[in-house]
Amino acid sequence: MNEDAVRDDIAFIRRTMEQGRRVVGSWSADMLVWGIAVTLGYAGTYARVRGWWTLDPNWLWTGLVVLAWLYSLRRVRRLASRTDAAAARLMRSPIGMLWFACGVFLTITSFAVIFATAPNTWWINGAISAGVMGIAFFVSSFLCDLPWMRWVGLAWWLGEVAMFVLRQQPEGLLLGGALMLVLLAVPGFVLMRRSRECA
Repeated sequence: MNEDAVRDDIAFIRRTMEQGRRVVGSWSADMLVWGIAVTLGYAGTYARVRGWWTLDPNWLWTGLVVLAWLYSLRRVRRLASRTDAAAARLMRSPIGMLWFACGVFLTITSFAVIFATAPNTWWINGAISAGVMGIAFFVSSFLCDLPWMRWVGLAWWLGEVAMFVLRQQPEGLLLGGALMLVLLAVPGFVLMRRSRECA
């Protein structure tokens, strides 16, 4: 391999990481919105399980997921309407597609759980969500060279184990909400603050 090829490879890796940081920064508000929405869903389900209110949590979850997707798709529509190269790169970035694919998978799984006829299926979605979020954060940490995100990914995987341990127990709902708030909404807020400081 000659020196020019090595320099090109290094430049490509550097560009990919810089693009990854921009993408994560631009989608950090979505992380915050989704973290809060899912935390509210867990809180509502916990309140129903404890008998504190009578609203069917399936309707709450459906409303929260639809509202969160409307928020995220608003940004996608805005990017798609732009014709500049920067918007095209953000739409096609590997990290953006990773998060989008995880979101689609989790939405399909969530609605499968919501409309399942078996009781107390919420814990399945909680454990699966924690595992998928661990993958998203862990891979993202390498794509955008933010090592602290690896620790968030590892924390998600520990949360996945804890969700399996607490399966079908009301405390699992509290844990699921705490994971979404601490390991999704808070990192989203941190990334949003950093992207504003760098702007």
